[in-house]
Amino acid sequence: MEANTDELRKFLEGKIASLKKELEYYEYLLSVIESGYVPNSRGGKVSLDYIKNRKGEIIGEIYFSPPSMKIIVKKKVNMPRSYMNALSKILDDSKAIDKIDYNIVLDKEDLKEISISGVKEELLYSRLKASVQSILERASS
Repeated sequence: MEANTDELRKFLEGKIASLKKELEYYEYLLSVIESGYVPNSRGGKVSLDYIKNRKGEIIGEIYFSPPSMKIIVKKKVNMPRSYMNALSKILDDSKAIDKIDYNIVLDKEDLKEISISGVKEELLYSRLKASVQSILERASS
């Protein structure tokens, strides 16, 4: 009888793990739809990257299809004035130097989304991602 219980336990644990993976996949697809994702009509690829906090939890998702970059914030991130000023300064500097344009969407003091256009090269993308990630890590802790 104990062998049957062990087999049943292993089966159920495997099934639960499988369903969790499936749920994560569906949640990802839903987040893509909710972000307003529209397939690139030019046939270009859209890459998905993540911004994580120090605990490894996903704070936001980055959709990048040159020259557009969109950061969708997935966790509640309150942006006090000091963090908002730092974010605006970084983006304003990049606007002047790299000729980008950006839009920040807030709900009261909670950051919801950052849209950036004019990101034509991978180096600029990486620099912007690192800068935004640094600020979001601090704001979410």
